[in-house]
Amino acid sequence: MRLRTLLLLSVIASPAVAQDSTVTLWTREVITSSRLNEQRPIFVATPDGYRGGTSRHGVLVMLDANDRPQFNLAVAHVSFHASRGLIPSLIVVGIPNGNNRTRDMTPTATGATAKRFPTAGGAGAFADFIVDELVPHIRSKYRTLPTIILAGHSFGGLLALEVVARKPGAFTGVIAMSPSLWWNDSTGIVSYSDAIAKAGKGQRLFVTSGGLEGYIDRPTKAFAQRLDSLKPAFTEFRYRHYADDSHGLTPAPSLVDGVRFVFEPIRVAKLPVAMLGADSDSAATMNAYIESKRRYAIGARSLGLDERFPESETNRLGNQVLQAGNPAFAIWLFRQNVDLYPESANVYDSLGDGLLAMGDSTAAAAQFRRAVDIATRTNHPVLEESSKKLRAIGR
Repeated sequence: MRLRTLLLLSVIASPAVAQDSTVTLWTREVITSSRLNEQRPIFVATPDGYRGGTSRHGVLVMLDANDRPQFNLAVAHVSFHASRGLIPSLIVVGIPNGNNRTRDMTPTATGATAKRFPTAGGAGAFADFIVDELVPHIRSKYRTLPTIILAGHSFGGLLALEVVARKPGAFTGVIAMSPSLWWNDSTGIVSYSDAIAKAGKGQRLFVTSGGLEGYIDRPTKAFAQRLDSLKPAFTEFRYRHYADDSHGLTPAPSLVDGVRFVFEPIRVAKLPVAMLGADSDSAATMNAYIESKRRYAIGARSLGLDERFPESETNRLGNQVLQAGNPAFAIWLFRQNVDLYPESANVYDSLGDGLLAMGDSTAAAAQFRRAVDIATRTNHPVLEESSKKLRAIGR
């Protein structure tokens, strides 16, 4: 496991530690909001290797970032899952909600709710701040993709539903964790589900509740059942129930499952290449690869992501084919990677392996030299391996 991921995991036990002399887990910035008429701090955590890189990344916006253990856990979860290739790397942006939390996250209160929460009703302005000020700020300052996810818990979950209902399509995915759907005598069960069902823009919505939070659990279940029955045409919806979790614990499993749900359309484990066995013939492997590339591109397009099939997956398949004794087919796969990722040192190293297996040491040496050249400039770990291969063939 990489050092930064270990450090990310360690700060969960020590939430006051934001940074040390060797690594910055996140940075603090301040945005002047004309919509809220105040200055708002935000926290920004960039992926491993962001500094000095050129890649663009999706964005996860986390509410209640003043809850440092929850925010640190979100950063760690994203880092871990991205390192395993389950999701793309993300920039994680946290918005502290502190003393103005009720004002920020709740729609206009009515009846008994209005008496209990006299400062409520700022959800519309806060949603405008996120969509019209925060997101453009992040896009202007960081290398981003169109993909953006909003995640909130409790009142933050209520705001998330408010956004997905009132601003459909503003976010690629929305994760509403234990939303406070008891608000205004649970009238949101009907109003939100109706609005979401009528939405004309594509979005992915993940909603959760825990079995040990009755006042949250009951209306959330009712909302999920009603939205399911309405069968929204443009909103992909999933509800997850955590029977043994209380209100304070649902954010941990909810965020993991929610982010995985958002990126399900590009999950390679569900594509044909993942079903191939060691004894799959060339025709079956070729068909699976082509179909997987097609499906992946469709899913990535729907999420605003890079449509190129992942370099690591093509490389894995090429090595599998090479080990099965079909270097010609492996070379074809490795060349696919070279075409898609000409900036990567690793693709040339793998192509060199294929050419060497075919007995063409001269062509292989050219690819290893190309790998060394790029790896030297980018500090890629394949540098040592490619150099060793060149020495082994006397080049």
